[in-house]
Amino acid sequence: MSWRRGFKTEANRIALRVRAQMGLPPEAPIDPVLVCERYDIQLIKLSDHDRQSPFLRTDSSCFSAVTVPCGLTTAIVHNDSHHPYRQRSNICHELAHCFLGHECTPPLTPEGERARDGSIEAEANYLAGTLLLTNEGAWHVMCRQLAVEAQHLYGVSGAMLNYRLRVSGAQTRYSRSGAYLLGAR
Repeated sequence: MSWRRGFKTEANRIALRVRAQMGLPPEAPIDPVLVCERYDIQLIKLSDHDRQSPFLRTDSSCFSAVTVPCGLTTAIVHNDSHHPYRQRSNICHELAHCFLGHECTPPLTPEGERARDGSIEAEANYLAGTLLLTNEGAWHVMCRQLAVEAQHLYGVSGAMLNYRLRVSGAQTRYSRSGAYLLGAR
């Protein structure tokens, strides 16, 4: 993916700003539910909205979450049948759309096809990961040698953790710093 100039830096700044507004240090984990509360975004579990939804049973992977206008406010409907780490990621993806100012668009075209803008979705995916684990958080994980505990600490999947450690540059910086040779903690 080719990012617009400065996007990755902007994403980390947004994630740091969210933490600052919540009174958290840059490397701290966040709770997406509390972020929604802080920004007056209504969070709706799919099971609370539609107990009969087919997404809650047979193929629950078809629907993750969606941001919808709700009067003068915004709501995120998310699939609460997913693993808790996936739910956190789904909610952060939708928060990313809000923080990036992406307009809410209907999920389907008039022809019934799924409406999807790949570049907007890629930006939301990237910011979602950064919201879950900032560059500073990734560096903290590497320096404190918390890789084993980090999944649980930050509430992310192994794939998300590895992705953020890699794309943040924390793994490369750490290996180049020689800190692992000194047993830095």
